[in-house]
Amino acid sequence: MQKQPTLKIIWRLFGFLAPYKWLVLLAFVILVLSTVLSLVSPMLIREAVDKYILGGRTNGLPKMALLVLLVTTGQSVLSALLRLLTEYISQNTVHRLRKRLYEHISSLSIGFFDYAKTGDLMSRITSDTNVIGRLYGFASINLFVNLLTLVGIFAVVTYWEPVFGLIYLFIIPFVYVAMRAYAFKVRPLWRRNRQASGEITSIMQEVVSNIRVVKLFGKEEDELERFSDKNIEVRDIHIDTSKISSFWMPYVGFLTTAASAIVILVGGYLVLKKGLTIGTLIAFTTYLGYLARPIRQTGFLIDLTQSSATAGERIFEILDTASNVVEKDDAIDVPTVRGALSFEDVTFSYPGKDPILKNITMDIQPGERLAVVGPTGAGKSTLVSLIPRFFDPDSGRILLDGMDIKDFKLKSLREKIGYVLQDTFLFDGTIKDNIAYGKPEANMDEIVEAAKLAEIHDFIMTLPKQYETEIGERGVRLSGGQRQRIAIARVLLVDPPILILDEPTANVDANTEAKLQQALFNVTKNRTTIIIAHRLWALKNTDRIAVIENGCLTQLGTHEELVQVEGFYKDAVMKQALAGKESV
Repeated sequence: MQKQPTLKIIWRLFGFLAPYKWLVLLAFVILVLSTVLSLVSPMLIREAVDKYILGGRTNGLPKMALLVLLVTTGQSVLSALLRLLTEYISQNTVHRLRKRLYEHISSLSIGFFDYAKTGDLMSRITSDTNVIGRLYGFASINLFVNLLTLVGIFAVVTYWEPVFGLIYLFIIPFVYVAMRAYAFKVRPLWRRNRQASGEITSIMQEVVSNIRVVKLFGKEEDELERFSDKNIEVRDIHIDTSKISSFWMPYVGFLTTAASAIVILVGGYLVLKKGLTIGTLIAFTTYLGYLARPIRQTGFLIDLTQSSATAGERIFEILDTASNVVEKDDAIDVPTVRGALSFEDVTFSYPGKDPILKNITMDIQPGERLAVVGPTGAGKSTLVSLIPRFFDPDSGRILLDGMDIKDFKLKSLREKIGYVLQDTFLFDGTIKDNIAYGKPEANMDEIVEAAKLAEIHDFIMTLPKQYETEIGERGVRLSGGQRQRIAIARVLLVDPPILILDEPTANVDANTEAKLQQALFNVTKNRTTIIIAHRLWALKNTDRIAVIENGCLTQLGTHEELVQVEGFYKDAVMKQALAGKESV
């Protein structure tokens, strides 16, 4: 992604404050009042010194002391209100930003996730949005307070004595030059830091999710080295940033000290020779102390603003990513489904790759069982992934009951399709929750019936908590076959008119497979079913078999028809017969 100017990113981030514009306006009013009150105290001190102390009028001192106390108290109360209000605005805005980011990520097509790193996405949703929250809260308050303070002090001291205004202006260019040099050096470091931190999260996510594989191959030391390399990079970035920051504070300290020396020299001369009052000199010295905070704080605020810009850049990189699968504005809900599917000259390729499917044309009748076979990498899983629009064809179209599937709303289309993946994924929760994932309103009888059809009910009843058993993250407490049968039950509960089975018995033992054969045969009745399988029983029980080779549909017919003609299917059946296997 091309680097964007910091101000452009910050301005875009502040655009998320729009729903709270009236609260932002209220916060700004409070901020102005609070800043004005903070500038009043030195004025009161000036009057107390010149009018009462040096004038020998002690009777007015209690009144001045009370005014100083009231002004300070009022300013403190307004500051507290300002902090609460901005925190409310900040947290709600970050909530909206995080929600929008999550919604957008969820809406992206499957192709996006083939390249995105899970840990990096997690970092953007959590860590990056938290950084931006500090921009909305702490940084925005202090930036405006400091700006108003600097402008207010300049106006007051210039009005009192123009020479003091010149001294003030003399300091500003030195601060600006340092700030500019500081900002240009810090932002690249923060960009590297956010990227490296996201990669650390990705490494952790990968290792924890695949800890069995890591241990099986004895790769703990290698993964530790990979983590350590990235951890060292983050450490070095922070050290480099600290080196730059370490120059800022002494530099600011020198400027304020030099300014104090000039004030003593010039102010003392004006008091002795030009009649400048002592009270004015004291008040100006007090204001000079006020200047120290915004100037010293500038370095930290630049750090925070630059890190927020970097975080915003990473977030907008996701938000500006368009889905490859787009729903039409006038898309409609899928009407009653008969289940007729048609592929019309469908060609598909992954980004930057040669076509993996080429000119696929075939019709699948309502209620038909179609098996899809072919060598590994031929495009079988890609073909069925086009039906629920996980991807869209490069050319050609897919019809459902005579209508282009692009005319339907995505959610409505996918509700009509049941998809059992070879790589089964279950959520951390109970068996009941996982089976009912697609139909949370299902009653217990429906859940049990789906489990029985998937031949998993008897196993569930042997568990101490039965359907309330917690299965752990990704179903880690279950075997592969048990996970797959629960996934099958999850799809059967939805009772979809179209069913896609991608190696549905790949992870079950022979005994369980025998139980599943009749169950799957029964549940595929009266619904259009596409089965990617190599097991002979699954192929023999289908109405037709489609052979995909090198992305092309090379054969289409019944088992009896295809074993009579030369081709992939006959060769595979012959080879397995010679080997005594039940797969092709």
